[in-house]
Amino acid sequence: MQPLHERCRELKSFDVFDDHSLAMLLERARWFSLGGGLELFRQGEPPDGVYFVLSGRLIVVRQDAFGEEVVGYVPAGEPVGEMSLLAGEPRSASAYALRDTELLAVDPADAEWLLDNCADFSHTLANSIVARARHPASGFARARPRVFALIGTSPSIEIEKHAKALARVIERYGRRTALIEAPDRLEEGEFEDIESAHDVTLLMARVGDSFEYRFALRHADRFLVFARQDARPPRPFPLSLTEESPARKFRLVDIAMLHEGARSGSVADWVDAADAHRVFQVAGPRTAERLARAVAGCSVGVVMSGGGARAYAHIGAVKALRERRVPIDFLGGASMGAVIAACVAMGWSDDEIEARVRDAFVSSNPLGDHVLPVVALTRGQRVEERLKRHFGDMLIEDLETPFFCTSSELTRGVTRIHRRGRLRDALRASISLPGILPPVVAEGELLVDGAVMNNFPTDLMNSLHRGVTVGVDVAREGSISPEAFIDPPGFVSWVWQHGFRSAPPIVSLLMRAATSRQELRPSESPADILIAPPVAGVQLRDWKSYDLAVIDGYAATLGALDREWAKLAPIVAAGLSDQG
Repeated sequence: MQPLHERCRELKSFDVFDDHSLAMLLERARWFSLGGGLELFRQGEPPDGVYFVLSGRLIVVRQDAFGEEVVGYVPAGEPVGEMSLLAGEPRSASAYALRDTELLAVDPADAEWLLDNCADFSHTLANSIVARARHPASGFARARPRVFALIGTSPSIEIEKHAKALARVIERYGRRTALIEAPDRLEEGEFEDIESAHDVTLLMARVGDSFEYRFALRHADRFLVFARQDARPPRPFPLSLTEESPARKFRLVDIAMLHEGARSGSVADWVDAADAHRVFQVAGPRTAERLARAVAGCSVGVVMSGGGARAYAHIGAVKALRERRVPIDFLGGASMGAVIAACVAMGWSDDEIEARVRDAFVSSNPLGDHVLPVVALTRGQRVEERLKRHFGDMLIEDLETPFFCTSSELTRGVTRIHRRGRLRDALRASISLPGILPPVVAEGELLVDGAVMNNFPTDLMNSLHRGVTVGVDVAREGSISPEAFIDPPGFVSWVWQHGFRSAPPIVSLLMRAATSRQELRPSESPADILIAPPVAGVQLRDWKSYDLAVIDGYAATLGALDREWAKLAPIVAAGLSDQG
């Protein structure tokens, strides 16, 4: 094993230390190894020192009244535990080793001495505290997964073949990739050297009591569980060396569902058993490429905002993205943006999306079943019937493209993220504009339109994938005209002039109130490419203005792609190289 001095010099976070300062730190620190899944410290405990991560990765978790929340990840080179030590207060969160992790520990007395006598030590801790205070979510971005374990769940799954094919595609995206086929032959320190020399390291193993599987459980940052659709998962699913591991539930797990054999189980069974974060349907070259981009950290996520009829502009945006050969690897949205995103996630062509949206929303007013209001201005039956007609009983986890949508849970005032379950149920909740559509009551929760809490969930997309996030926001401005509210007529006069089929201005008022939110997402989580179609002249309830909105979305997207093409060019070029 390399001397500690040399290992520290390879980590950027120690650049601030000169040789004398680093020697002072190492003289007062102690080295130790923490096995994957084990606890470093627990929330509420008194501070017992500050730690520097030399290799591996920690996860920091905070417990509150609503459960456990992942605060962030701590990669090699960074300190952890410094804030409670300096404040002299109990730990505000717990820290676990997600995989085998080496650390330097500096006990409280030694830390106090170094603070008094080593300016570089003080500078390092101060920089860390300031950086985390300014960018509280940056730990997710900095500690990107580097070691991926491909896990075969059946002897019939050729996991070696999948691993080699994945490695070839990842290399095409410019990521230095190592595939470790025989971990039992590695010499001491060789794994750490391989990891540091590559962007992505792939392990492969089958579920079972083998050295390869135990090695993968101890060293992987993220697991890709390859499963056949004609098989059922083992329970409990062994994703840690011991079931008592406190960090087990925080392991990052994806399901790669192979379309082999006759379907006999459900994807939900695998998601439940492995507590999976994402699901990839692997049914051909296109979906295999998506998996490779996700591992390589160069996937493309598209987020669509709510905005009533203005959301038709998202259809034009999708047309432009497809014309430019931009892959769409992840999809998310709120309200009507969620509906359009779901159409894309279904795998529908441009023509099919247009035909279905015209049938569901353009041919007749989807909000035309007015009632005297008790909980809403409409019954919501038209919307429910149309969602059922076009999305049927499709489950979110079975969609061709990974998808999420949001609704707003009013009893607690939080965003509800829909990643599983029946798609039309999630969409019905996501478009339940308060006062217009009746809310959805599910599992004791009162769900209304996702736009109420977060109409443009780019922050959620950025936590779901690594790569380029494209955001299409149609609700920024121009979505409602003040003229309709100057000296408005009474109800009887309105009906006399417009009939019962045309929605009164109160509908636009309620829709705009739901989407004119303050920006709630963190400042460090915007879209990498922001598209804001003006959709001039189209208000939220102008369901007939399909063509105008689509054209606007198409033109605005082409313009944004021209301006920001450098962010997408390497991804598109790598995808096209396989076709040529």
